[in-house]
Formats: sequence, C-alpha cells, structure tokens
Amino acid sequence: MDADQNIYDRCYNNSTHRSNMKKEGNTIMSGFISNSDKDSLMRASYYQITRNFTKTVNRFIVFKDDDRLIEIPHGIGQRSKFIDLMVRYFEEIEEYEKCERLMKLRELVIMAGD
Repeated sequence: MDADQNIYDRCYNNSTHRSNMKKEGNTIMSGFISNSDKDSLMRASYYQITRNFTKTVNRFIVFKDDDRLIEIPHGIGQRSKFIDLMVRYFEEIEEYEKCERLMKLRELVIMAGD
C-alpha cells in the first residue's frame, strides 16, 4: 500500500469498493460516511489527540470508545499526515483555533520522529 495514502483511506476503504465509489472532493472517505458523521469523527479525534500533547506524542490514539481503539504507530510518517488532514477539515469550516492547536501538536510529533 502506498505510504502517502491517506490514513482514512487505509482504515475505511478496501480495493474492491474503491473502484466502484464516486469520488467527492479530495478523498474517497465521503462515500462511506455522511457529513455529520465526518464532523463527529473529526471532532472526537481532535479532542482525543489535543487533550494531552505529551500522551499523544507517546501514543497517538485518534479514536477511542468503550471497546475500540485506533492508534497510529510511531515512525511510519502517518501521524503528521493525519494532523494535516484534520487541519484541512477545520480550515474548511473556519475553526482556526483548532488549526492552530493542531499545528503546535504537529511540530511536537515531527520533533519526536513522527
């Protein structure tokens, strides 16, 4: 799988569905979830990773509920890309305070080796 591929594409898409999906915007993800679900997921991820920068840099958990946990491993270069994805989303809906906080986290993640 291409290392530059969007983390959401890797998590939510498989090759059999990808060829049949209609692309919207810059991502295939929009074919799987509604805009309100995407917003909920982005906000949940934002609050999860910005709650404690030190913990996030050490263990990058992007989603957590009762029985599920999604973590991006250290050293594969996907942590900063996930943050970039979130920054683009929050820029689109003009929530610049979140973007600023995410960019600070991105700096720390890159300094720690992404």
